[in-house]
Amino acid sequence: MPRSRRGMCRVAAAALAFGLLAACGKKGPPLPPLRYVPGPATDVKATRSGNEVRIQFLLPKANVQGEGPVALDRVEIYGATVAAGSLDPANRDLIAPRFLVGTVDVRPPAVEGEPAPSPDAPADTRPAPGELATFTEVLTELKLSPQLTTAAPVLPEAATTAAAAAAGVPALTRRIYVARGLTRSGRPGQPSGRLTLPLIPLPPPPSDVQVTFGETAITISWIPPVPDLAADPRIPSLPTERTYNVYAAGGTAPLNSAPLTDATFERSGVTLGTEECFVVRTAIGVGNATIESAASEPRCVTPVDTFPPAAPRGLTAVGVAGAVNLIWEANTEKDLGGYLVLRGEAPGDTLRAITASPIRETTYTDATAVPGVRYVYAIVAVDRASPPNTSGQSNRVEESAR
Repeated sequence: MPRSRRGMCRVAAAALAFGLLAACGKKGPPLPPLRYVPGPATDVKATRSGNEVRIQFLLPKANVQGEGPVALDRVEIYGATVAAGSLDPANRDLIAPRFLVGTVDVRPPAVEGEPAPSPDAPADTRPAPGELATFTEVLTELKLSPQLTTAAPVLPEAATTAAAAAAGVPALTRRIYVARGLTRSGRPGQPSGRLTLPLIPLPPPPSDVQVTFGETAITISWIPPVPDLAADPRIPSLPTERTYNVYAAGGTAPLNSAPLTDATFERSGVTLGTEECFVVRTAIGVGNATIESAASEPRCVTPVDTFPPAAPRGLTAVGVAGAVNLIWEANTEKDLGGYLVLRGEAPGDTLRAITASPIRETTYTDATAVPGVRYVYAIVAVDRASPPNTSGQSNRVEESAR
């Protein structure tokens, strides 16, 4: 190649390289800012008690983009009743204004550098991101009626399981819920997983609820319902095992931490003189939903103190000139009122109190003892109840004054 042409190629290559370098350093148009939206609510569960549905879920604690504080202002809950024999609707059909059943407001996270709320300010009871949120919906006749019928082969309500399975269509009327978080400006986040509540007949409630109390706990017992629950022929997987939940009358959350399989429950803690009332509901679990019966008849109890202290221990006696000295171990009951000293002449068939009222000390000097007469002594403890409860007798000792 002629030298002149080689020189021209070198110049062209150098110009191209310079152009590329210049292009790499050139700034383009600014990228739009990220529009953060919350991730989905999780662990969505529901309990139907009569015609109330209590929906619980964990609020989102992160953004879809995974950066920064979660942009969560509120969570909307959508619910619709789907006809038996119809396919479940897509989210674009379910998440619609006409199916919005409620909103849960969210407490914003604390911002670093901002002053803490005043101690005199009302407590903010809104759940915070990542915490458990609860929403209760009342099922009216309108809500129990199908609101969605998708373009699927519609089966009659009494369709058999086999026919429904062959068509790929659920054979029960059901209510479907989904939750979705929103930012303060209203940008929607990811929807939660579906929650399906079959609208099956409620199980029967328990009967003959009884409430008794002890010194440290209240016991609730009941008779399981009759007849037994039977499987719905349209859903072979519908559980027939009954469990039970115990509520304080008027309460919205069970007192038991897990469903009960036995017909009894012990609630620790007793408040003397305060009436407490309880109801029991039969429950069956279906997927991530629990279906409860109506409440049983409430039963109430007002605990009273009928529990005596323990008998005192370790009583010993020493005879001295003109008296008998007694000493014993102290009782530990919080409501201890004191001790009574009992005495009788040997062999001690009958002992009577020689203290006019309870004494607090764990020593006593019997200065009324007649020297040479052998006496039998015992101690009893009494509490501060009205009337007081009296313990059994301590060990007996014999002694005489000198």
